[in-house]
Amino acid sequence: MVVVQFVEAFGGGVYTYVKDLCNFIVNNKDYNNIELHLIYSGDRVEFDNDLFLKDIDSRVILHELKMKREIDIQHDWKMLSITRKYLKKIKPDIVHLHSSKASVIGRIACFGLVNRSKIFYSPHGYAFVQQNISKSKILFYKSIEVLMPAIFGGVTVASGDTEFEISKSFTKSILIKNGVDFVLPNKICHPIKNEKITIGTVGRLMLQKNPKAFNKIALLLPDVNFVWIGNGELMDEITASNIKVTGWIKTREELLELLNSLDIYLQVSLWEGLPISILEAMAVQKPLVVSNVIGNKDTVEDNYNGFKFTNENEAVKCLEKIINDPALRQKMGDNSYKKVYTEYNKIENFSKLLYFYFK
Repeated sequence: MVVVQFVEAFGGGVYTYVKDLCNFIVNNKDYNNIELHLIYSGDRVEFDNDLFLKDIDSRVILHELKMKREIDIQHDWKMLSITRKYLKKIKPDIVHLHSSKASVIGRIACFGLVNRSKIFYSPHGYAFVQQNISKSKILFYKSIEVLMPAIFGGVTVASGDTEFEISKSFTKSILIKNGVDFVLPNKICHPIKNEKITIGTVGRLMLQKNPKAFNKIALLLPDVNFVWIGNGELMDEITASNIKVTGWIKTREELLELLNSLDIYLQVSLWEGLPISILEAMAVQKPLVVSNVIGNKDTVEDNYNGFKFTNENEAVKCLEKIINDPALRQKMGDNSYKKVYTEYNKIENFSKLLYFYFK
């Protein structure tokens, strides 16, 4: 069997998901007759090619494209033509597309070459759920998500409960939750005692991740240390003196060590798919305070492993509850681990995905 993974948004959580999925497939003894190809774009600023070549299993056959994040009709058409040439040569039985741009280019490129029922698509966060765009843009993005499967086929692989409820309302969908591996988190996780309560988040400093809200919360809690694990184009929105920005983190081990050093994990995104960063924080037993948006809210049960909030002032109140109650902080951290281990186990969830590939 020949399988193709196709991704344009090769950074952050999408990078982790696709890389882990590729490695899982080629190492899975139950499916040892798979030829796996990865068509990807290394154009994202956070993408480290040298690290990627170390991360990815050598049995994965790589094809790099120079795709652009923004819409560029002439360039996108060129990428579509190259992708179709790849697919004609590879002759895949199954194609899995990751994020919206890959969905459009990939589905059109697959036309007449791949069985419609063997095209899979992971949105990793629908663009039309953004809270900060015009109604016309919402309509445009949703129209694309509806029309592409209607015309070219495919099965949507939803990463969380809320995304699944949305996707199944307009296209054929299955629920395969994101997942993490627990070997390294279990090794790294250990009790910490900071001089000051330390609250952190992971992500690129970009509009989606809402650094402005993170900065406002830090200003409202001046006696607390904040850490932004990442970097990005909106660095100038971080002005609070109690925020440290780490820059890009290269290895998962380093990321988990930083997450373990936190007392509370805070996610302020405007929209999400289902963030790997939250799952990693849960794997090292952190209580969560997250914005009440798709993806984020699937990971939190209020008063069990954290709280959901709708604005910055509400976030501060939630954080203060956990800050002022060490026993609650410990209990919520323990519950985070129980929840992620039960619902977001990479081995179990990737195994389910392979079942749907080949059934």
